[in-house]
Amino acid sequence: MKQVGFYGFTALGLLLFPFAIHPIGGYPGLATEILIVGIAAIGFNLLLGYAGLLSYGQAMFYGVGSYMALLTVQRFFPQWPSIWLSLLVAIVFVTVMALVIGLLTVRLYGIYFALLTLAFAQMFYFIVFQWKSLTRGDDGLQVITNATLQLGFTSIDLTRTFPDFELGPFGNLHDVHYWYAFAAIITLVVLAFMRALIRSQFGEILAAIRENEERSTFVGFDPLRYKVAAFTIAGMLTGLSGGLKGLYEASTGVDTLSIDMSGSFVIFAVVGGIKTLFGPLVGTGLIMYLQNVVSGNPVFGNGWRLIEGLIFVAVIVFLPGGLLGSFKKKRAHAALANAVRVSPVEGRP
Repeated sequence: MKQVGFYGFTALGLLLFPFAIHPIGGYPGLATEILIVGIAAIGFNLLLGYAGLLSYGQAMFYGVGSYMALLTVQRFFPQWPSIWLSLLVAIVFVTVMALVIGLLTVRLYGIYFALLTLAFAQMFYFIVFQWKSLTRGDDGLQVITNATLQLGFTSIDLTRTFPDFELGPFGNLHDVHYWYAFAAIITLVVLAFMRALIRSQFGEILAAIRENEERSTFVGFDPLRYKVAAFTIAGMLTGLSGGLKGLYEASTGVDTLSIDMSGSFVIFAVVGGIKTLFGPLVGTGLIMYLQNVVSGNPVFGNGWRLIEGLIFVAVIVFLPGGLLGSFKKKRAHAALANAVRVSPVEGRP
């Protein structure tokens, strides 16, 4: 029953999301971007929230994923412009890349691990920047992609929109592209995968390693193996996110591998709430809303960065569990307080 409830409420939330943000200045295109980038934040949350690893180089997987997806369409397989093939190439390449880097980095702890991931990210940044014959350097890749979504014997143009249907203050159904539906389905699958993962023995062992790695070793688990697996899965999801973003925008650039992008993933997860399933999506939505909507307000302008900083500091100081994490903790405390106030024998205060 809980499984049905999870899928039902999550699907309903994703269905209503592009219309719910319309009254506050949002738009369906922004909703699509939030879901796509949110997948990378969900992957990062597996590292920070459940494995206790602060990676400051996730942008390398995000950027390389976007480049690989577009290069597949433009150069590798231009005769077969399939979204599935482009995403598969991006995911496989980034997954192998994450596995190799994970084997080299997760042996370190704390700030040393973070700095080494940052060093790898900078290395890939300069490789992409300098390899102009393939990546076009700081000009980035801009393609007129004809990538289609193949479904059996038919194909779907994701740039098409839904039929015209007025929804009053919630916008018009015609404003929503098929891209949003595709991104929503992928997000639902990723959330279901992550939910199953963190509730499995793998997730429990990751949490045990995070809390006390030495004790986990004594029990018989191999922390290195589990941390490498978590790093690889996080990289895979980030590569998927980057591939989707590149195909959606039909362009990418070296800024996708920047330090600023890596920092954004940290902010998304922390603000929304690490150790929560939906927290990274909430954090991504809030910060990207500030970036795309509030920054367009003449009153705030570029001051959205200041607002973002204030929100981040406020969450760290007053809501260390993030927006959803702190709310979840308060509910747990309230339920515990109610249980204590009621006598287990007499059933009354």
